[in-house]
Amino acid sequence: MKELLPTDELRYDLSQFYSLKAVLEELLGHRVYLRLKETATLPDWKDVIQKLLRAIKLAIESTVDIADDDWFAEIGSILELGKTQIAESKTITDLFACLSATLAQLVFLQIGFLPLGRQQKETIPLTKERWTLTSVRTVQYVQNNKQRHTAQGLRKKRITP
Repeated sequence: MKELLPTDELRYDLSQFYSLKAVLEELLGHRVYLRLKETATLPDWKDVIQKLLRAIKLAIESTVDIADDDWFAEIGSILELGKTQIAESKTITDLFACLSATLAQLVFLQIGFLPLGRQQKETIPLTKERWTLTSVRTVQYVQNNKQRHTAQGLRKKRITP
């Protein structure tokens, strides 16, 4: 049986973290993929992940038309904390943990709000009553005819090889 490598080690290996490399290429371009492809260092990963967080912030600010000021402030706070934690990461595992925490917080805030203060409970049941996050705000996705047409075109491109 092969001996497992510690998760804190970066390897010169295209397959290591490939799924993230591929997504980063889709979002940030081929040059980013080439930078991370096989010989990326921790500082390389930090730079690219910081760029990802900047892209997320820019996308939110330029895409979300209607939201309360508290929501925008919370988004900014989450992203700033993520940037700080990523900059302070000492290992690739730590960096990915910080990125994962930042993205999980953003996801819940995008859905409605980030439910906090639950750590005092033993287990939070996965029930609709506990996970309907409309007590602070309601999220609504609206699509006009032009957007619907664009979406259809994008779906066809994905399906057609």
